[in-house]
Amino acid sequence: MYREYASYIKEKFGTRVQKIALNPGLGCPNRDGTIGTGGCTYCNNLTFSPFYGQASKPIAQQMDEGIAFFAKKYKCQKYIAYFQSYTNTYADTAKLKTLYDSALQRDDVVGLTVATRPDCVDNQTLELLAHYSQKYYTVLEIGVESCYDATLRMINRGHTFA
Repeated sequence: MYREYASYIKEKFGTRVQKIALNPGLGCPNRDGTIGTGGCTYCNNLTFSPFYGQASKPIAQQMDEGIAFFAKKYKCQKYIAYFQSYTNTYADTAKLKTLYDSALQRDDVVGLTVATRPDCVDNQTLELLAHYSQKYYTVLEIGVESCYDATLRMINRGHTFA
């Protein structure tokens, strides 16, 4: 049986929950020269980043603007802070904590989703996310993209499946 994510979330929280896509302006080792430059096939974040999710804006402002946008569109009651653009674990844990805390300061935010690459998650980051999971619905979204090294090379991913 297939179960939609939206249905699962609505059942879990008892209301519709909207993800608010955020851009903290973190880079990526495949863009900054650490392992490559130019990024991979998925680097054109402008194609899926909302107008309110601009790295030049503080995270709290992005949350407020995103919630205001969706409040007109849906009768949302709760929100998930979705760190979507680029590699959202590509910073030291103190900086990550500051960013995540800023997104979670509203009472109507019930969760945290963090998108990242499989080669950019260390034990300190996992411990930080485990800390958040004690109070918030927490998801680590790992963009594996392929289990085939040839495909990973073709899309310029900058890492192997291993």
